Amino acid sequence: MILTNNQILGFLDKNYGKEEPFVQLVSFKKNKNIVEQGKSNRFVYVIKEGIIKCSITEENNKSYTLEFLGVGEIIGEIETLLKCKNLATIKSLTDCVLYKIDIDFFKKQLLNDPNFNHLLMVELARRLQKTATRASSQQLNTLQTSLKNLLYLLDEQNVKFKKSDLADYLGITLRSLNRELKNINHSDSK
Repeated sequence: MILTNNQILGFLDKNYGKEEPFVQLVSFKKNKNIVEQGKSNRFVYVIKEGIIKCSITEENNKSYTLEFLGVGEIIGEIETLLKCKNLATIKSLTDCVLYKIDIDFFKKQLLNDPNFNHLLMVELARRLQKTATRASSQQLNTLQTSLKNLLYLLDEQNVKFKKSDLADYLGITLRSLNRELKNINHSDSK
């Protein structure tokens, strides 16, 4: 449910724990946009502390939450590699501390540091795998099964989210979520 990457965080802590001009620690309060969909960005970020939400808003103003990201997860790497505007809006769900990495420095590190390059390639492959698994699960399972699995994961990770965030993650309306929660509670009480 909440993706984490201790390898990338460990690499940054070890190599850039003390600030330098191209890698700095920055803080964001809860419910602040870190990057905004459709805008350009000059930095790549790695989460040191906190949880963020990555979501896409369509032209009809409906939002879909791609992922919830935790410590060690990287933000802005795809846009940097593809040289495009931000694909999603990244919002802090908790107070967060992030490594802010200058894009030119990030690109230089990818070319010059095989360890960093490998960590990023593994991260991208892992995300692709998770996205494919989630997409197939949502296509092949009922909404009730997907919701039960999601609630189980939240309970296992001891995390609470707003209902609107859960609805956006499942790609449904808040009304549909409430109806399914009621159905689950009703079937569990039998």
